[in-house]
Amino acid sequence: MAIDFSKEIDVVDCIDYEEFVERYMKPQKPVKFRNLLRDSTANSKWSPEYFKKELGHIEVGVFDNDPAYLDRSYKQAPVRMKFADYLDLITSGPTDARLHLFNVFKHKPELRHDFEYPEHLVDNIVKGFPFTFFGGEGSVARMHRDMDNANVFLTEFWGRKKVILFGPEYDDLLYRYPFTTHTGVNIEEPDYEKYPGLNFVKGSHTILEKGETLFMPCKYWHHIRYLSTGIGMSFRSLGTVSNTVDGWIQVGLVSTLDDTMRKTTGNWWFEKKTEMADSRARRMMKKGKSRVTNE
Repeated sequence: MAIDFSKEIDVVDCIDYEEFVERYMKPQKPVKFRNLLRDSTANSKWSPEYFKKELGHIEVGVFDNDPAYLDRSYKQAPVRMKFADYLDLITSGPTDARLHLFNVFKHKPELRHDFEYPEHLVDNIVKGFPFTFFGGEGSVARMHRDMDNANVFLTEFWGRKKVILFGPEYDDLLYRYPFTTHTGVNIEEPDYEKYPGLNFVKGSHTILEKGETLFMPCKYWHHIRYLSTGIGMSFRSLGTVSNTVDGWIQVGLVSTLDDTMRKTTGNWWFEKKTEMADSRARRMMKKGKSRVTNE
């Protein structure tokens, strides 16, 4: 039995500032925009062929889904290759090779002129950190939350992706590893015997098509599968002060502590975090059953 993420994320063509804030930003509810950046130059120009011609000579770091990294973020790419070779790889057939949080603007700053930030709609946009994402058909960005606790706006400029979201209220039932924003749960092939808390989880989904933008609120879990060769870009906006501070602490302190414990204690630390995640899920399941009984 699959996890219930059958609910479709809201879709809007056009929306004004007040409506977006009241319906989606304040309640922290996801929404997909059909037209937010559809008319941008990036949507008509960016393609594997374009990047191969303009930046094929640079070297890029390529990520995969090595199970050894279930409880942590990749901080360095395990493989490096010429960008042209990578683009040939992802356009030649299915692959799990991805470029994650790739700062293409470092190599070609003028690409920033290919889109405009929607300042008429979004407050507190962080303009210094737009990132791009490249992947081949079948590649997967495994379930995680973003460490910085920002609101994320993900636009697809080439191809299409399936995005599955879960709210932060499911942190424990998704078996989040302590000190991280990751889980070992496979959303597409859930193991209910190992992770019984998944029986209490509900999510939502959408297919992100070329030119569409998805608003993923702060702390939302997301799982992304490339349905074709894809090129996307994300920009961020700051959340509440408390969430922003918590994000800085996670990025600057907590993740460093996690790395240090892993290096000094080896597999013991992973096993300890797994035990803690299991214990938290059991407590949440017990609370849920008690609430149903009392009602």
